[in-house]
Order: sequence, then C-alpha cells, then structure tokens
Amino acid sequence: QHSLPFTTQPLPPVCVGPDFMVAGMRLVLAAWLCHLAVCFDLGSLLGTVGGSQHAVDELTDSNFRSYMKENPVTAILFYAPWCFYSQQVMPAWDLAAQKLEIHNPPIKLAKIDTSRYQQIGEENEVHAYPTMKLFVDGSVFDYDGQGRGWQQIVKWVNRHLERDHVLSNAEDAEKYLHDNELNVIGLFPDGFDSNNFVKAARHYDDVIFAEAKGTAMAKEVADHIGRHAGLVCETITIGKSDSESKQVNLPRLDMHCLDEPRNPQRPEWTDKFASLVEGQKLTVKRTDQKAGWGQNVQIKCCDDEKKVEKEHPVFPVPSVVMFMPHDERHAVYDGDLNDIHALDRWISARRTPTVMRMDQEAAEKLFEMNPENMPALFLITRKKSSTEESMFREAALKLRGRVHACLSGMDSQIERRTADMAGVDQDSGPVITLVETHGGTGKTGQYHAARKFRMSMEGLTADKIVSFISDYEAERLKPWLKSEPEPSAEDIRTGGPVGVLVGSTFTSTAQDPEKDVLVDFYAPWCGHCRKFEPLYKTLAKKLKHVKSLKITKLDATRNEVEGMQITGFPTIVLFVAGQSPKRQVFYQGSRQPDDMIRWLKEECSIKFDDRPPPKEAGDEPVESGLLDPDEEDL
Repeated sequence: QHSLPFTTQPLPPVCVGPDFMVAGMRLVLAAWLCHLAVCFDLGSLLGTVGGSQHAVDELTDSNFRSYMKENPVTAILFYAPWCFYSQQVMPAWDLAAQKLEIHNPPIKLAKIDTSRYQQIGEENEVHAYPTMKLFVDGSVFDYDGQGRGWQQIVKWVNRHLERDHVLSNAEDAEKYLHDNELNVIGLFPDGFDSNNFVKAARHYDDVIFAEAKGTAMAKEVADHIGRHAGLVCETITIGKSDSESKQVNLPRLDMHCLDEPRNPQRPEWTDKFASLVEGQKLTVKRTDQKAGWGQNVQIKCCDDEKKVEKEHPVFPVPSVVMFMPHDERHAVYDGDLNDIHALDRWISARRTPTVMRMDQEAAEKLFEMNPENMPALFLITRKKSSTEESMFREAALKLRGRVHACLSGMDSQIERRTADMAGVDQDSGPVITLVETHGGTGKTGQYHAARKFRMSMEGLTADKIVSFISDYEAERLKPWLKSEPEPSAEDIRTGGPVGVLVGSTFTSTAQDPEKDVLVDFYAPWCGHCRKFEPLYKTLAKKLKHVKSLKITKLDATRNEVEGMQITGFPTIVLFVAGQSPKRQVFYQGSRQPDDMIRWLKEECSIKFDDRPPPKEAGDEPVESGLLDPDEEDL
C-alpha cells in the first residue's frame, strides 16, 4: 500500500465498506507512507439491494480488465448496491454516459459492484463508495468535482480530455510560459499529425500543453520561445504584507518582473499589483486599494531581454519543447514523434528534477498514476553530501526516464514514514530502495501490489546502481518484504491452534497447493481484532482435527506479503487449495465460529467433516490467543 495524506477540497459524502481503511485521502497516496487505518465492523449488519437497469455497462471481475484494454479512455463508477450515496449517483452517472456518447470520440462510462468484486476494488485502490475514476491511456484521475450531478461529471471528464491548447499567435505562448512552471509546446508544420501530442496532453494534471499548427505559425512561435529560453527566469516569493507595498532583493541585476502574481488567484480576489525593479530591488505594490494582502504572492522575474544580450536556442519544426523550473530548464524531444510511450517517458522524466528531495510535493508527483508509472529509487540516509549521495546523483543522470530518483533523510515526518516503509530504523546506515509506485501484472498476468527492492550497499558505485535497475527491468530481482523473525519451534509448540505467519513464511504456507489456508490479517491495536480473537481461537480448536485446513494469523502492521494489499482490519482470506497462484476468497459474514465453519465447508477445495473423531473430543488445554502477551495491554 503506497500513499500519502493529501486532500485539497471537501468531497461529497461516501459510504465506507466492510473492513475498509479510510484515511480521508483523495489520491492514491494514503496508505503507503502513513500506514493509517480505521477498523469497521459492518459486515454482518449490511444487506444488499437489487439495482435497476442502467444505461452504462455493468462490469464484473471476469470482464473488467479486458474492458479496460478495449476502452483505454473510460470512466468507472465503483459502487456498492447497499450504499445510499451509490444509489443516489446512479441516475446522474447514466445521464452523463448519454451526454458523453456524443463526444468525439465517444467516451465510455461503466460501473462495477466492488463490494462484491473486492479484488477489483483493491487493485484500483477503492476505499469508499461511490468512487469515480477516469482512466486515460493508463493515467488515472480521481473525481474532484463539486457535487455529483451529471453536469459536474461531464465537466470533470471534459476537463481532463480537452487539455491541448492551440496557439493563435506567438504572444499566446508567453501567457502559458508565465502562468505555469511546466509547459510542453508542440511546433508542427502544415499537414503534420499531432494526435500523439494531444493524447499525451491528457495524461498530466500539472503540465500545460499548447501547439502551434501550420508551418508559418510554428516558426514564429519557435523563434519567440527560443528567445524566452535564452533568458533565465526565477519565481520570486514576496509573501504577505501588512502595507500596500513590499520590497525584496532580486538574485541579480538587469531583471524584468511581471505584474500578475504567479501563485493561483481565486475568482473572488480583487487584488491587483504592479512590479517596479530598481537595480537589484523589486518593489511590489497593491494597486486596487491602499491595503496589504493576505496571500503569499509570487512574482515571475526574468533577465531583461533588452539589457541582456544572449544567443538563444533555435527550435526546429517539427519538434516538442518542454520548459521546467529545474535542471536544464528547457529541453527538445529527441525521440520519435509517432511513439506515444517514448514521448510520455520523456515528459515524465522532466516534470520532476533529476534528483528530488522527499517532501509532500515530491510524493504527490511520484505516486500519481500515469501511463509509464516509473518506479521511485530512494537513497535514505541521515548524512548530508555523503559519498553515497554523490554516486546516487551520478547514477540518476544515467537513469533519467527509467526511474524517479529521490533523496530522503530522517528529519521530517514524511521522511520518517518513508524510512519506516523501507524498513530503515534510526540507527541504520544509508539504504537504497527501489519502490514501485503502483501495482501491476507479472509474466503470469497475475496482479500484484506495488513492490520494493533493496540494493546491497557493499562496494557501491554509480554503475552498480544502474545495473541494479537493469536487473529490476529484466525481472531478476526478488522483492524485499518487511518481516518479523520466524517463530521458533518452541513458539510453534506452545502457540495454540492458530498458526503464526510472518512476511518471510507467508507465501510458502498460504500458497501450499495441498492445503486450504485461512489467514486473519490483523492489527494489534484494532478493537474489532481483539473482539474477534477468542472467536477465531474457538474456530481453530473446533477444526484442529482437519489436516487439510490451516487456520493462521498475520500481524499486517509488522509484516508485508507479496501480492496482498490489506485495506482494513481484520481482513479474513481463504487461500483455496490448488495450483499457485491460489484463488482468494474474502470472508464478509458473521464472525461466529459455527457460521464460519459453514462458509469454510462451502468454499474449501478439500471437503472435510467438522465433527472431531471421538478420541479427540474432550477438554482442551488453555492456550495463547490471537495476540502476543506483550500486546494484551496495548
């Protein structure tokens, strides 16, 4: 589970499903770094209601993945039929589907009951109902509209699909370069097919795309942005002010500053400003009234083109040029303009610095869904400007476009969470960890949650870091999993009827083809886990004689398991006997032992008699429960 606390505005109400973890987060980022979870015990209380027929496609776990492949641009409603808010949004979703059918090209809307098909919900990080997501060629955008009317839904879809701007003159380019830090400008001659450029524009929320169409216009814009690229621009932070003007220092002489603030302006704000440059001093004055301002004003300042004589770059036609506030500040795409994947990789590699410093903004960039979903390579160390950092930076230059490189320490809360995710404690030396930012499918086609890979630090060099990434790309690396020590023979002998699994023993036990294996994924602090403990122990005692069934537990806060993404506690999963990867069945019913026995008799591959042989009947010795003794008072 990979995520970060992130929310920008109040969202409409939602229903929380049985045993779902809710951290109040809007994006993919909420469970990876913070490991927050909330227990819910709603499974036995909630019924289901039959839904009426709707205009959109109804998907199941058997056709969801193929449907998404056939419809790379589609919006999905993840719902639960028992959820009032899901029922409420259905008519609007149907109307939006009808409106978007006349879009050119038509946009598909579909829905799936993820309270029933939980694996689909897990793969798509659905933690509440209803959840609406727009899928665009592998990029995923969560619904962030105000309200759930059909008009808001259509507006949300169109906002993400109609992101390419056509420049009407060269001066238009200046507007985009001023208002945004990340810009991609296409320069296309007469008759050029810019369809891939338009597709790429749909994949990024934070990058602005504009194109100059036609040979004459493209050359005019190319000359204009070439002169702009010859200037060095800075974003100068003015901040708040109690008076109508404020003065700050500029980084150098001969700079020109714009009047309009670069930080986002709300429609209701009336603030207007004027910038005056004298030498190396910038004075910003409010012009709409004699008063200070409460916003953190930022002003864009560039070298004055009239005073600073520089040779500016010449951009060819056709080409794609990207402007960014870091590294080389501008770059020309050197790949095939007809290769959308290469263009996406090139843009993804330049929308962040070659080496980032771990903070909330970096995490948001790292874990947003996009078509390439490059993994993140972390160097976690307390040291500043270490030898390891020098090698890491050298390797990052060679790995640009293959990974996102990020430095992380132990000082801030988000850095400490990153260290915890990577299994790095306060006393550990430098660690290099590769983290997949999203789940995927392996050679078998089986879905797996995001994985981590740790590199050996012995004899570290930049070339070894590059080789480590090459081994990952060739699927030669084994995922690294956080794990408690394996139980000793004495622990197993005295541990009672419930078997104890840890990260390093989970796969060999749960994937045993000759056993049905029931696993309770619990958290020591979870109240519902504690309530379930004696019931689970009783279940294990009653079925102790069934040799084809293993009843086990795993502390999911201290252990990680490959291919599983636990989103609530307790989560009870049956791994049905058979060929690996085994079929997983999630239990959502009553947690009384007799009810669970009836369910197990229906779901287990190997049938059993729940009545123990006479010789095994009788009193059982008192045994330890679900939690360890040192956790009883937590």
